[in-house]
Parts: sequence; structure tokens; C-alpha cells
Amino acid sequence: MSLLVNAYSTLTNPTAINFSCKKLNQRGLNSLYFTDHLNGFIGYVMQAGDGEMNSRRYELYRHIQKTKHQFTFEIEENQFNELAHWAEQANVILFIPDGTIRNPKMDVLQDPDGKFDINVKMPYPSEALQRKAKTEQYLATLGLHPLVSLPPVVAESEVILRTPDEVKKRSLALMLTGIQAESFRENAPLDPEEFKARCPLGFAALSNTEYDFIHAPQPQEQDVMNMSWRYEALLPLQWALNWQSKLPFADTFCNVSSLVETGLENSNPELSTLTLRPTSELLDALDLNYRLHWLARDCRLNNKILPVEIMEGVIQERQHALNWLTNFENADWDDVDTPS
Repeated sequence: MSLLVNAYSTLTNPTAINFSCKKLNQRGLNSLYFTDHLNGFIGYVMQAGDGEMNSRRYELYRHIQKTKHQFTFEIEENQFNELAHWAEQANVILFIPDGTIRNPKMDVLQDPDGKFDINVKMPYPSEALQRKAKTEQYLATLGLHPLVSLPPVVAESEVILRTPDEVKKRSLALMLTGIQAESFRENAPLDPEEFKARCPLGFAALSNTEYDFIHAPQPQEQDVMNMSWRYEALLPLQWALNWQSKLPFADTFCNVSSLVETGLENSNPELSTLTLRPTSELLDALDLNYRLHWLARDCRLNNKILPVEIMEGVIQERQHALNWLTNFENADWDDVDTPS
């Protein structure tokens, strides 16, 4: 008896199907209505049972959101072992006609009624699990122990990074926003036209929120405070571009003067030698900051004292920048989320 299977892979270049089956369809990010289909699948996951968010639904949500390829095929039951080997390599979840969502070993991740067994493992690329373990080992040497069940961050085989040109423009926009926040704090706001003339790349890259802030006659004090913090988001982006030599531990504020000086030196539109740091370095920073982010929030919410200082505001801004850099939830700058 054959079984209809839909397999959803998060990998940019998954292994081709290499087992006996009847191949029916394959589509990806450039396929018509593919995004609509994934959104519908997310809706199916979220609406099952009581519809309340839980750890498993969030894991499934993130997997579907990261999906870049869908495979549809019919397979005989005696081929399940071969399917499992391919499914693990391709990092897929499987959806079958009984409404269950399964991992590569065909263990049920979620029933149609929303029930799940927490002991059934979600699929993650091995490199992502190894990075998670390495980060946890490092934090343990500092006496820091984030929640073990926190998932790994996106893997090298999954991530689609912003381009160096995008990162440069975003960095310059953040620099202008920070400069204007400083001028508001000194009650001497700068003329936005001056920004446009001196740094056209950064001015053109301003998000809607940043544009409105820079042009505001006198923004709210909280808005000025929030935009002043954006220098901490600027640091990891300049580091990603190799404009800063290191991204220090999040126990101190950034050097604003250095960030502005570096940004102005690299604001020339004709500068073309832009490269990002190796993807592995960027994801190492993301994984570390993600777990520090959880620790900082847990410390604040539960009145804990950590053995080393970590600054939640710094971590929050870095998380925003690193999530944007790695296309977390495919969100534009103003809409980037930083869940922990």
C-alpha cells in the first residue's frame, strides 16, 4: 500500500530524493503560491486543538517558516527506512494524509488534534546542534546555564544572509538615527537634509520608523531613548562587515565615537570591496547572543543574580541586528522580532 507524503526541507540545497518512490512534485521559494501554501500549513499547525502556542507549535512554525523546498511523492511502507535516511539528510518534516506531522523517523510531532509527545525530537541540521552544544559548553565555563530546551539557531545549510550591500546601507541608516537621537537629547536636532547630503546611502536606507524619527520636530523622550540604543545594534553589523575587529562580550557599552567615525569613513557609495565575515562566525555570534538573551530576561523576570554581568539592553539590540542579518522570519528592520 502506498502513502502520499509531503516533505518540507529547510535546507538551501537539500539532497535529491535517492530512494524508490513515485515523485509527484517539487517546488521552492520561486514557485507560484509557495509562500501562500506555507502560510496555510502554519495556520493548520497553529489552529489544531486549543490553538494555544506551545514549544512544539513554535518549533513547527519556525521549521515551516524556514522551508525552502517541498517534495511530494508516494512511497511504499517497505521503503520507510530509506525515506528516513534521506529525510534526515534533507532536514524535513513529513505531512501525511491522516493529518499527522512527523519527523524523519516517522515519529509523530503533532496529531491533528494538536497533541504531541515532548520526547519526540524535531529535526535540526547536525551543524546547528553542534553549535548549540559548543555555546552551552562555553557559557558553562562562565557559570551560565541557559534553558537546555532552547532550540539551535539557523544553520549554515539553511541561512540566507543579507547581502554585504544591504548590511552597509542598514549600518549607515542606524548611524544616522543614532546621531539624530544624540542631537535631540542635546536639544539641537540636525536638519535631515544634512544627513541626505552627507550620507545619501544611509538616508535612502532609513526604515519608515527611522525616517519619521529623524524628521520629527520633537519626538517623545522614550523614542529618543530607544533610538539612542540603536548604536548597540550598529556594532554587530559593522563587525559583520569587518569594519570592527571584534564583537566583545555583552558586558559593556559600545564605543559610539568609533562607530560613527568608521561609518563616515565607509559611507562613500563608490566603495565596492564589501564582504561579510564567514557565515560560521556570524552564526556563532547569533547562537551565543540568543542564549544570553534568554539568560538576561530570565534574570530580570525572576530576580536572579548571574555570576557575570550581561547587559540586557546591549543583548536586545544585538539580537535585533543579528536576526535581521540572518533573515529571521523574513522581516524588514522595523518588524524584526527577538523572541527568547
